[in-house]
Amino acid sequence: MPIHKPSGNFITGLLTVLLLLVQLGSYAQSRRDDDTSHYRTVPIPAHLLPIERAYGSSSLGSVYFYGGKKLSSPYSLEIPFYELNDPEVSHRFKAFRTLTTLGRLTALVPLAYIILSSNKSNGTYWTVYGGSIAATLTFTIVGNGQINKAVTRYNALLRQPRLGFSAAPVPLTGMHAIGAGVAWSF
Repeated sequence: MPIHKPSGNFITGLLTVLLLLVQLGSYAQSRRDDDTSHYRTVPIPAHLLPIERAYGSSSLGSVYFYGGKKLSSPYSLEIPFYELNDPEVSHRFKAFRTLTTLGRLTALVPLAYIILSSNKSNGTYWTVYGGSIAATLTFTIVGNGQINKAVTRYNALLRQPRLGFSAAPVPLTGMHAIGAGVAWSF
C-alpha cells in the first residue's frame, strides 16, 4: 500500500486555517480601550483595609494579616473579598476553595483503595498512596497560588485613587460648602 504524501496546497491551507484560528482566538481575548465593561460601576468601600502576607510564607501555606491582626486561615479573607465585590478576586477565592477541597478529598483515595479493593497488592497500594500525596500537594500549591493572586488583585484595587465630592453644611449660614478630593490608600 503506497503512503500518500500531502500536497503543498493542503499543508499551506492547513497552516492558513490554524493561523486564522489563533488570530481569532487572540482577538477575542483582547480588550478594546473604549470598552468600559471592565471598569467598576460601584466605588470601593472605604472601610476595607489592605491584606498583608507574612514574611516567610510559602506556596504550601501563607499567613495573612488584616488590619494588623493575624488571620487564622485564608478562609478568613472571604469577607473582605466579597465586600470588595470584584469578579476576579471572587473567582480566584472560589478556585482556591475548590482546589483545597479537591486536595483534601484526594487524600482519602488510599483509604478508599484499602476498603474497596479486593486486590491487596502492596506495590499498587504504594502507587496509589504516592499518587494521592502528589495530587494533594499539587492542588495545595495551585490553590495557594490562586489565593495569593486574589490578595494581590485586592490590594491593587485598594491602591487605586478614590475620587470624591462632598457637600457639608456651613454653621450659622445654613448654606452648603461643596468640595472635591482625591485619596490614595496606603
